[in-house]
Amino acid sequence: MTQYLTPGELIGSLPDTRADTLHVIALPRTPDSTSAGRLTSPTGASVPATGVRGMTTRELADHVRNALPTNRSCDLVVVTIAEERTHRWLPLRAAIAALENDLRPAGHTILGRYWAPHTRPGAPWRDYRRPTHLGTVIAPPADLDFAAPVQLGGDAPTPTWGLPFTDTGETLPAHVGRFARRIVPFLVRRGDEANQIVAHAIVQAGRGELVDDTAAFAAVTALADNTVYGLMFLPPNEHDPQRIEQLWMALYRGSTEHAARARLATLIAASAVRRGDRHLTASALAHAHGAPGAATVGLLFQQHASTEVVEQQLDQTAGHIGAMPWISAKRG
Repeated sequence: MTQYLTPGELIGSLPDTRADTLHVIALPRTPDSTSAGRLTSPTGASVPATGVRGMTTRELADHVRNALPTNRSCDLVVVTIAEERTHRWLPLRAAIAALENDLRPAGHTILGRYWAPHTRPGAPWRDYRRPTHLGTVIAPPADLDFAAPVQLGGDAPTPTWGLPFTDTGETLPAHVGRFARRIVPFLVRRGDEANQIVAHAIVQAGRGELVDDTAAFAAVTALADNTVYGLMFLPPNEHDPQRIEQLWMALYRGSTEHAARARLATLIAASAVRRGDRHLTASALAHAHGAPGAATVGLLFQQHASTEVVEQQLDQTAGHIGAMPWISAKRG
């Protein structure tokens, strides 16, 4: 018989810890015939938050896959336990979105993504996808058996966070004030400041974090400068490209200008074709029309270009775009 849990009860079933931790919980869809008795705690993977920031998306996904039951199907729930209390952002959002993208092709459905400061009853919890969806951690039922089918009550599967170009998910920069919208575009054109703003955003994404609204707006504005935009075709290899793609996707969803969205879609396509992800490349190219470099990425995609050719052509494209005057970028 299926058991139903609220997010607060599920979080309350996790072990209490003093260290910030990312939990990926496996909720079985079918009974566990190998279990000798009742399971009082959920199965799945857990990683210290500091460990997540040091792991690539592929390493994190492999760690999760190795921890999942192999003898039965299950759904997944991601819970971040961390002391961060600010309402403007929550930690490890880009890492979770990139992880979800990596797990999705194998058929792993993530039912929910939550944050709480600790697992003891009374702690507040918040939904990553719906910031207004919040509640309180409570103790789970005493007779709960995690060897039996468990379903998260009241929550239906939501579209994958990492799917680009959707209305749901991150919507940065959503709340930038009028003053910032007037002043920031002038600030990011000075010398190397535009490069520094985008570089900082990439470093944040590489750690699994998304930048705040003002920094997001500054990054989008900076990408109108062809020198900055061209450099982004080949982000540094030490950063996880899947997490950087999450940053571009978040900025795409939060941007209203067609030229900015086309450029961000082109950056996603360039990163995806570099990784060999043809599905994401095709999705991104459908939204990249008119952006400098989009035609080159499209040709590389159509020709099934080798890794060496992709690197060479993107490098040349970056140089060509960087030599273009800024006003060309402004006109899209």
